[in-house]
Amino acid sequence: MKKKLVSILLTATMAAGMLAGCGGAPAATSTTGASSASSEAAATSSGAAEETESVKGTTGSGSTHLSALFVAHPLTESVSDMKWLEEICDAADVTVEWEMIYTDWLTVKSTRFAAGDIPDLLFNATLDSDYTTYNGLFQDLSELIEKDAPNIQTMFEEEPDTKVLATTMEGEIYGTPKFQGKWPETNTVMFINQTWLDNLGLKQPTTFTELEEVLKAFKEQDANGNGDASDEIPMDYNAYGGNNAWFNSAYSLTNLMGAMGIQLTDWGTDAYFAEDGTVKNYAVDERYKLFMKYLQNLYAEGLINENALTNDYSAFQSLSRGNENGDASVGVVFGWEETDKFGETLASQYKALAPLDYDIDCAAGTYDTRWRNDFTGLNMSANRVCMSAKCENQDAAMKFIDQFYDQTHSVESLFGGISDGNIEQVDDTTYNVLPPQDSETDAGTWKWTTAFADNGPMYIRQAITLNMSQDMTNALNERTVYTDTIAKATTEDTYPQMFMKYSAEDQNAMAVAQANINNIIDNYWSLWMTGQSDIDADWDSYVESVDAAGLQDILKIRQTAFDTYLAGQK
Repeated sequence: MKKKLVSILLTATMAAGMLAGCGGAPAATSTTGASSASSEAAATSSGAAEETESVKGTTGSGSTHLSALFVAHPLTESVSDMKWLEEICDAADVTVEWEMIYTDWLTVKSTRFAAGDIPDLLFNATLDSDYTTYNGLFQDLSELIEKDAPNIQTMFEEEPDTKVLATTMEGEIYGTPKFQGKWPETNTVMFINQTWLDNLGLKQPTTFTELEEVLKAFKEQDANGNGDASDEIPMDYNAYGGNNAWFNSAYSLTNLMGAMGIQLTDWGTDAYFAEDGTVKNYAVDERYKLFMKYLQNLYAEGLINENALTNDYSAFQSLSRGNENGDASVGVVFGWEETDKFGETLASQYKALAPLDYDIDCAAGTYDTRWRNDFTGLNMSANRVCMSAKCENQDAAMKFIDQFYDQTHSVESLFGGISDGNIEQVDDTTYNVLPPQDSETDAGTWKWTTAFADNGPMYIRQAITLNMSQDMTNALNERTVYTDTIAKATTEDTYPQMFMKYSAEDQNAMAVAQANINNIIDNYWSLWMTGQSDIDADWDSYVESVDAAGLQDILKIRQTAFDTYLAGQK
């Protein structure tokens, strides 16, 4: 069954697998990384097919029958092949009839929800807005959790942000979240080719000025040493793919805005941030103007890859793997992990670059340098599973959901089962993730094939020891250069968008205004960077246009939600 399914889904898998590798989630994703907020994004947005692809399956042999729908990653095998899932069903004394959706869910779900055509349980299938749009379709789980879900209660007590994430403005819980607390605090590493630095006798840059000097040397002095001084790309980035990707890409140059004292939090927040308890948008901040002028200068000197403006993620990833002769092509670039970004052959050439200080125009020391904190985005997601209000066996269904949050079952939901040979339990609190049984498959792909992976409900406790694959070890080690900088963030200048609660009216108002705002800001950044437009001449009218499109209204709504969140943290 597994081979047949992977064959059927090969086309979709190739498309998803070419995207970014992290945990995920940005618009870009990968099945090759060990993590995957990003892979999760691919799984929920992979529906480009004209018809929905699905697989039926049954698990368990319990006395209570349930129906379930799972929006799966393109790689995921049939639930019927997952021994660990069978064991969860048996522990809850249920038999579950599954429908696995592989493509086009975001298109078909509105029709199904409007018709009330849903099973007892839905995994990785809903958004917060669905519960208001389809009022009465889903069951409030609050009382059921108190009665039938001790593991979820433990998660809420030990990681209180998970309860904040799951609870609506009205105090109801429709979808249970996940917590996988072993992922790093930031999605993004700024890599620099250390071999190139060594070849040219240079040190790692620590400021914007030093970065420019290093990039010039990379461009002019045959940094890769192959005799061709014209085949080096000093700096590359990824900001292609729509959805205002300049601000929402995990691998955009906007990561450097932290040098201006701006604390970025998670990806996909349309440039919103918090400073001293006030919600702001850096796309209209004077510091963004200074930043764009710096980038304009780098671009004019040929230090930024001019094709990055139109390259998709596949091209971005491919470029970092070197040229046809195997020589490294890129000097500085953003990515998830060294082997994922550069491949096994070139990975050893690259090292993580610590956050840079802004020192242009005698501004050294003016700003408190920051780096983006993605802990919530990498370790938490809402709505992993919800329940139909028409479910006839709600107690049994809730007990089944809670089994996913058991300590061992959570690890199995993420990596595959002990009985399946994917993990081993060493002692009461220690688990080893075993190498893929298919020697030709990497650890990340294997995880997505044999488990619910990042799309499943789980509570990976911070107190356990989880020994993962080498690429995840690399990812954690690389990020030590950001630990002290990330630690500067306070509650008042950390803007965790996923915890913000809005009314349906506010959600609709923000959606309309944001679309207009994005049209404006997305039309300007590339023109400014490439020098096709004068940022000094444009700036005032640009800011006025963004404000007129509704920015101030959005900021008021966001500020109210942020104030409510902050009050709950005290």
